[in-house]
Amino acid sequence: MPTCIHLKQLRKTFGPTVAVNDLTLDIEQGEVFGLLGPNGAGKSTTLHMLTGLVRPTRGAVQIFGQDLRSQFVSIAQRMGVLVERPSFYEHLTVGKNLSLAARYSPKVVNIRRATELAGLSHMVDERVSTLSHGTRQRLGLALALLTEPELLILDEPTSGLDVEHTQEILRTLRHLANHAGVTIVLSSHMMHEVESLCDRVAIINKGNLVTCDSTEVLLSYDKSLMEVHLDAPEAAAKRLMEETWVESAEAKSGKVIVLLAEPNPHQLISFLVANGYQISGAIPRQRTLQDYFLKVLNS
Repeated sequence: MPTCIHLKQLRKTFGPTVAVNDLTLDIEQGEVFGLLGPNGAGKSTTLHMLTGLVRPTRGAVQIFGQDLRSQFVSIAQRMGVLVERPSFYEHLTVGKNLSLAARYSPKVVNIRRATELAGLSHMVDERVSTLSHGTRQRLGLALALLTEPELLILDEPTSGLDVEHTQEILRTLRHLANHAGVTIVLSSHMMHEVESLCDRVAIINKGNLVTCDSTEVLLSYDKSLMEVHLDAPEAAAKRLMEETWVESAEAKSGKVIVLLAEPNPHQLISFLVANGYQISGAIPRQRTLQDYFLKVLNS
């Protein structure tokens, strides 16, 4: 896949504070890319530099093969942006806000399609001042989608949404990536949303890139945490706790949950068989993104 975004040694400082520290990253066209990190990690600053809202202290941002700083106008016309707490004309309706935005677009836009994608078709006549936080967030998404962009930059896109509307938005974003080739870069605190939506994930902490890999790899099985189904779990747990290569062992209704010092399930199974236990199954635990996130931040 061709590269949509290329960041090279991107750095942003605010006085003595380094918000983003020499970030180098490529994001492919048509992929959904998640940016994770604790509060203050540099996620929003990175996204703001991608949109041109914040100028880097140094480094380069290339989008669609063009330099963002020198070709900002042409790039911005192909980009949709939703930053946290978007602003609107409060005294106007949802439809009027979208109509005003459409006037400034160099493209012919389809307001109805944008409202449908954002789940706002039934609220076009509602004044913005009366909207809930979640509905305002959907209006921000509708504005970002208005020009049918090739690239979406989304900062906490499901903030304030209920479960039903969150799932609708995630399905919409996945559809745009799969069927329209839209590249999507988003930040979120909701790990399960990133798991279900993103093709790749980058974790940053204190402005530094900690890791970047496919979601599939990050959520692979953790062979150091095993669920073993066997005939005598209480006795097996007690016996396993005598071994130095076992961190913990807990018996639970027909099985024992074992945390190994090293990811070596073969050693565990061989040990149990040698000690006379009858094993009916041994299952490594599949990681969650939250597991991985906490692991890399604490390592």
